[in-house]
Amino acid sequence: MFRVILDYYRDPIVNMAVDEAIHRYRGNVDFDTLRIYMWRPSGVSIGRSQDVYETLNLECVWSYGYIPVVRPTGGGALLHMEGGEVTYSVVIGRDNPIFNLDVQSSSIEIAKGVYNALSRLGIEAGISGEYLSRGEPLCYFRRGSSDILIGGRKISGSAQMRDGDALLQHGTLLIRLVPDIWSCVIKDVDVDSLKEKVISLADLNVCLPVSKVYSALVDGFLEVFGEDYFYGSLLPEEVEIADELVKEKYLRWLEEVRSQ
Repeated sequence: MFRVILDYYRDPIVNMAVDEAIHRYRGNVDFDTLRIYMWRPSGVSIGRSQDVYETLNLECVWSYGYIPVVRPTGGGALLHMEGGEVTYSVVIGRDNPIFNLDVQSSSIEIAKGVYNALSRLGIEAGISGEYLSRGEPLCYFRRGSSDILIGGRKISGSAQMRDGDALLQHGTLLIRLVPDIWSCVIKDVDVDSLKEKVISLADLNVCLPVSKVYSALVDGFLEVFGEDYFYGSLLPEEVEIADELVKEKYLRWLEEVRSQ
């Protein structure tokens, strides 16, 4: 059984707390979860192993009114512009066969949901299938096995974490890219390299209602996980966990960064 949550816009801190809460609570329910969402206000996330001061130009982040946040997963930094991307998260339990695959293989299987969605939208793409990351600060400059590529340029990347009970993978589908702003908020990111390595739906002259992108993603992921699903919302227990994470983890971290 698969729960589908269509969440639309949330605060960056809440988005990460909710993903983590669903992951933490997975061992208590008998269904996996696909959550699709966006960001308001815009956020800048970094991987859990990155240092915010080494990775982000915080002066630029504050000047745009963006909110920095640490993802529970790894990977590199990302700018999540309001209206500039659709984000997905998938949480599966150990009873799902994909859980028993290694990280790269499971990442590819899950990312096929985005590949399928693009195909439904009439966009020809491919899956990288190889891991070539060299620790670049920007996630979209890292080449992961589950990257979705169009003409060699990355339109979707993902990151994963797992424990004994569940796996969390979240990733993005770029709707539009503003290289100058990405280069401003994330250190060591060259505008020309961005244009060379990254692509968005807007760059393909694809302009679609967000509802159509959501629908394609739902159908694309159901091709991967089967059609035994239901539309739902967060459980009260997940909301409680998320609220606690916001207060005790994510807001505390943000307050520490703001105080520096």
